[in-house]
Amino acid sequence: MSGLSSTALPASDAVVIDNTARRMPQTPPPKRRRRFGIALRITLGLSVMALLVLLIGGVSMSSFRLFRAEVAVLSTNTLPEVITSAELHGSLQKLVAQLPQLAAAASTPQRRSIYDGLVTELDSMQLLVARMRGLMKEGDPGAGERDGNVRLLEQTRSTLLILAATVADLNAEVTRQIDYGDRQAEAARALSRLAAAIESMPDTGAWAARIGALMARAAGATQLDHLSRLKGEARSAERTLAELARLSGGAPDPTGQMMSTVQEELFSLLVAPGGLFESAIDRLQARNRAQALTGQAQVLVETVERSTRALYNSIRDQSAERTDALAALIAERTRTVMVLAATSLLLAVCVYFFFRRFLSTRLVAMNRAVLARLSGNRQPPHCGIAAPAGLPVRVPVDGDDEITDIGASIRYFIEEIDRRQQALADNERRFRDLVEGSIQGIVIHRDFHVLYANDSFAAMLGMTVAEVVALPSLLSVVAATERQALIEGYDRLLENGQSTPRRRIRACRSDGAGLWVELTGRRVDWMDGPAIQAVVVDVTREVEAEHALRQSRDAAERALDELKATQASLIQAEKMASLGQLVAGVAHEVNTPIGITITGASQLQTLIGELSDRHTANALKKSDFQRFLSDGMEMASLILSNSTRAANLVQSFKLVAVDQSSDERRPFLLRDYIDELLRSLHPTYKARTALTIDVACPADLELDGYPGALSQILTNLIMNALVHALDPEQPGRIAIAARLLGPDMVELSVGDDGNGIAPDVLPKIFDPFFTTRRGAGGSGLGLHIVYNLVTGRLHGTIGVESHPGEGTRFTLRFPRVTATA
Repeated sequence: MSGLSSTALPASDAVVIDNTARRMPQTPPPKRRRRFGIALRITLGLSVMALLVLLIGGVSMSSFRLFRAEVAVLSTNTLPEVITSAELHGSLQKLVAQLPQLAAAASTPQRRSIYDGLVTELDSMQLLVARMRGLMKEGDPGAGERDGNVRLLEQTRSTLLILAATVADLNAEVTRQIDYGDRQAEAARALSRLAAAIESMPDTGAWAARIGALMARAAGATQLDHLSRLKGEARSAERTLAELARLSGGAPDPTGQMMSTVQEELFSLLVAPGGLFESAIDRLQARNRAQALTGQAQVLVETVERSTRALYNSIRDQSAERTDALAALIAERTRTVMVLAATSLLLAVCVYFFFRRFLSTRLVAMNRAVLARLSGNRQPPHCGIAAPAGLPVRVPVDGDDEITDIGASIRYFIEEIDRRQQALADNERRFRDLVEGSIQGIVIHRDFHVLYANDSFAAMLGMTVAEVVALPSLLSVVAATERQALIEGYDRLLENGQSTPRRRIRACRSDGAGLWVELTGRRVDWMDGPAIQAVVVDVTREVEAEHALRQSRDAAERALDELKATQASLIQAEKMASLGQLVAGVAHEVNTPIGITITGASQLQTLIGELSDRHTANALKKSDFQRFLSDGMEMASLILSNSTRAANLVQSFKLVAVDQSSDERRPFLLRDYIDELLRSLHPTYKARTALTIDVACPADLELDGYPGALSQILTNLIMNALVHALDPEQPGRIAIAARLLGPDMVELSVGDDGNGIAPDVLPKIFDPFFTTRRGAGGSGLGLHIVYNLVTGRLHGTIGVESHPGEGTRFTLRFPRVTATA
């Protein structure tokens, strides 16, 4: 009916042809065995050439990839690293120039401008360091030089953080120095005004002289740079003011009253809090601290300068090494490709002359002989000697290789064709008899115009053979949706002649009823032209049965898929819920040691500040230092113990949580892993003071498998015991035991002495969604997850023993080395 898939001759007809051929005498071509025939020569030559081509291509591709990788590294990592390190060194030079200006700032606007510039430079350097870290992370992580660069960069980053803090402290001290200087200047101006007022007072003799001497001495003392001498002058001024107070007390009024007023004002200006001496002392202390911080900052700057210079030199050297290696690689691979290309060219020339000598010349002679034989000539045109009259031209058979066999085979097949032509004439008659009597519909058509049809095909369509042959086109009895596919199949069969698989199409009978037919077809020569022979089988009943069956199967598969998706989502939610409980418990447990650590660090900082103040004031005593050592050691011990406690909690949680949320396989020690799991679960049961958990497991028992699956199993079993088996107010015990059963099998048991499981409930505990706490938040998936993980992920078995009131014991057996999925 179409360019439908091909079919072979009927079996009975093929047997007839074969029997006829067997009755005719045949002389098969000779068979020879050769050690080095023409096929082996061609294969060897082409293999060597292909090997050289592949080798050249492989070397070229490898060279290109290496070159591209090196250029990418130079452009994306090495060059940006060099530029960034140079910018980092340049920013450091600006910082060096601005740092002394901050310590020498004399006014608040000047100090603020310089400090803002320093902060900007420090932030810029931090950004450059961060950029450099990003570039180094993208580079080769295994290079030893890069590890050294990373260490230098980390040293620079940490030093910059300390330097930023030091600059902030220096800014604070300079601020205090400027403020105290302003207060000192204001007190000095007030002292000058008081001195002018005293000069207008009546002559008071020695009192006035001592007042003038005191004011002059105070004015000179504030210019001192020695803190101890300045403090001594302050104490001397206090004594002098006390003596002047006694003198003014003995003088008659109103002179005595005026002297007392002057003495009190002078006391408030000189030695009272916020007076001239205190401002001078505070300014001098702030200046000394600023000088110390300036020195510390310079040391830090020198450290950063050494680190950045070393980093820049290292990166520059690495860039030079990569550039040199790339140039050497290009030169080496270029030479290799040139040598291989020259070798390939030489080999191609040799293969050409070899093929021409042993293959093409002999094949051309054989072809001429065959053409002469087919055209009826007695001798090939190039031969000058005619063959004897009545004898056909014979194909030349010379040599001792495959071409010789080909010539003998051609000669044999030409003779065989003559013998079979007579057999084909007889077989044509037998073939027609077989086709006419076939129970399958057979039709031969060209461009869908019927050339031949048997009775079975006409009966399928409810027509006679004459009516079928009179059809304008076979497409008229085919459903409209099938016509384009039939036309395309027809074109393919005419083009390549290859058989196509059986296909079903919908057709219609002459009375309008529909039917399904199964088609096969092949291209044949019919009446001096190509045509299509199609074999047609009525499969209407089979199609209707398959359609009904397919609908039932699709409905069942959809229901099964929905059930599986729902179950998978619920199981995943149950897993994440247990992990969420673990996260909440560990977070609450870590808060306490972290809070204690912060408090201890703050107290230790306060103790260090007080010790520094006493040292600065030259008031540090041995008892103060010993008390600081005692308190500091206590605070350090407190910080260390609580930090260790928090770190252990976080490490345990990290190990267990990461394992539960991933399917990574790795070797691990079972006892250590159980301890880490219990430490992570401790926040969930720490309120149960009467609960004890015992672990009996060899310390050297090592497993190679999936710790996440084992963590999920133990977590579910322990939480199941806490929720269902043990009462919170009553004493309880959970026992975890592990041992080896032979060299390759492990037995792990989890038992409790709680309520136990009822006999009617015990067979259903591993069923999905079965729970005895349906109204209390139970999902019924905990033990189902355990069963799936043990039997699926660990390739093991799980059993349970339980008696009401005596407890429950789960026993797991699984291989020590889990087989790869």
